[in-house]
Amino acid sequence: MPAYHSKVDYESFPTACGCSLLPLKTQIRGPAPPDDGDKDDIVAETISFFRANVLFKNFDVQGGADRTLIYLTLYLQSCMVACEKVANKKEAKTVLYQHAIKSFVCPGDPGWGLGGMFPSASNREESDSFKAYFKQARTELSERLLDVIYGEDGTHNKWWMCFVKRKFMGKELRN
Repeated sequence: MPAYHSKVDYESFPTACGCSLLPLKTQIRGPAPPDDGDKDDIVAETISFFRANVLFKNFDVQGGADRTLIYLTLYLQSCMVACEKVANKKEAKTVLYQHAIKSFVCPGDPGWGLGGMFPSASNREESDSFKAYFKQARTELSERLLDVIYGEDGTHNKWWMCFVKRKFMGKELRN
């Protein structure tokens, strides 16, 4: 069974480091175009496909939207690890916000852990575009994830937290 790929038509959007800069349904300020459609955005796809995709060791990249999905899936995994020891939703909100805005590397920078899966930035502008878009996407994903990994009572959702030890494609993001 193949992994779940993004359903977004990635060819009509700009790219940075091979990732499509897709619209987001968000109130967070940033460079992402607003998504007013009724279909799921890339953040919703990442959350809905996470538990299935995290079981795969291989992922056949079919375009820029898949690279965006890969990055956000790996980021979601790092969020779950960060929340593993946080007992309640209120504390987790602070932890995830700090996790989302902290400095991170982009393809081609020293410390980039995903090898040749993502092409390196060709110039400083492309690198800045990648970082600005993913800072906004990371922040939005962190906010939405809180309602998924924490229940109504503010405690961990065991059906999500059981995936915290899994590594998508055997990789993890380094910050």
